[in-house]
Amino acid sequence: MHNLDRRKFLKMAACLSASFGVGNLPEPVMAALKQIDRASLPTLVYLQGQSCTGCSISLLQADAPNAVTMITDYSNLAFHADLSATSGKQSLDLIEEFFSGRAGEYFLAVEGSIPYDMPEACVIGDKTFADHLLSASKTMAGAVAIGTCATHGGIPAAEGNPTGAVSLKEFYKRKGKDPLIVDIPGCSVHPDWVWKTIVHLVRVGLPELVNGQPKLFFDRKIHELCPRYHDFQQEIFAENLGNKGCLFKLGCTGTNTYADCSTRWWNGRQNWCIDANAPCIGCASPLFAAKKNFPFYTLARKTNK
Repeated sequence: MHNLDRRKFLKMAACLSASFGVGNLPEPVMAALKQIDRASLPTLVYLQGQSCTGCSISLLQADAPNAVTMITDYSNLAFHADLSATSGKQSLDLIEEFFSGRAGEYFLAVEGSIPYDMPEACVIGDKTFADHLLSASKTMAGAVAIGTCATHGGIPAAEGNPTGAVSLKEFYKRKGKDPLIVDIPGCSVHPDWVWKTIVHLVRVGLPELVNGQPKLFFDRKIHELCPRYHDFQQEIFAENLGNKGCLFKLGCTGTNTYADCSTRWWNGRQNWCIDANAPCIGCASPLFAAKKNFPFYTLARKTNK
């Protein structure tokens, strides 16, 4: 569809790997990275729109490699508002160099939604976030939408919001643009979902996508592999937080959320929502916080037995 050959995908993978820090990987993967001249790698420009910066913080929690290795040994990040030493006019000039095409090939990473109906609500320098994205669409090699705000609109796009917030893909669609965009949802995004997508790009090429998302992580519902699935089948439901049993009646949305949290876990694979006796709130779902009546939690009604 986008006429991207394997060479471009390898360059994209190497670029993102360098930027987010992919180290201590299996030898075949490292060999693939070493085949690419690091001096000629395209660069990653990371912009943030309407977001809480939670996805950036989550990416820094990666444990393979750790944040220090990521930043010091594999960093090829041209710009990130939270991580870059540059600021002010210098950073704006840097962004302009890339978006004008003068600084060479680059890939765009976007965290946060775009205030479509109120562009002035999100401004970088003297230009709106939307204007920067339009400039980037003319010169970037592709984009990665990181986190639910960037992939689905997220909390900033909740029903009734005054900014008309939209996802990166929806923004470009409305502007008549069709760049390559890989969506990686989550609020916040799991670091594995980002860098293991990059590893796949290095070893195989573009991963198989489901609704624009890597099938490897977003192919099955959390409910299907939940350790409390048996309780659901047996209609053993928890009536209060902390109870044993399926959390469906307490608002768990794992039944319609596609993600692999139930097998991947979080915080260095130490825990995840259900194991902590908290219902899944569907943070990787397009429905997350979309409507005013979206239930983060539900009070169970006790039934007479």
